[in-house]
Amino acid sequence: MEVERREENSTILSPKKLTKYTITTPEWHYLKIKLNFDPPTTPLPPVSSLSLRTLFTRALTESFGIVASGIHIDILDWNGEVHDSNYVGIIRVQKEDLTTLWSTLTLFSATLDILNDTSASSVGTNIEDGNDNSNLKEVNFQVLDNSPYLMGLINDSREWTKQLLII
Repeated sequence: MEVERREENSTILSPKKLTKYTITTPEWHYLKIKLNFDPPTTPLPPVSSLSLRTLFTRALTESFGIVASGIHIDILDWNGEVHDSNYVGIIRVQKEDLTTLWSTLTLFSATLDILNDTSASSVGTNIEDGNDNSNLKEVNFQVLDNSPYLMGLINDSREWTKQLLII
């Protein structure tokens, strides 16, 4: 134990206490996803959070059955932000369910009727029904980034350091 001494008034200071901070394993995992339209459409059809949740449920049910459709998914950011003519958002999922959701999103593809609202009723419109198919678009998901911490997805660290170098 070291003791510091001040020369001015010769009082003995107490030893410094060490504080320990422990970061535990996070319970949640965050994914930055992009909803792609094929072929690309201009302007983009509106896709609400409810429509997105319906697509998640359908994808999980098709890939892993009814049990997987119960995976808890929080949509943190889905305000219709458009990135390269596609929607981009951030979702949160429990760490145990990350692999299941990621593989489901990677493999999933669906057909939407973009002239109607892309709500639950229009998800999965059948292409072979004999109607005009010009308004039907294939949609799929792409996982852009992932992190166990939300701050890891908010800003690209490479872009942030470039901004510091400019200043």
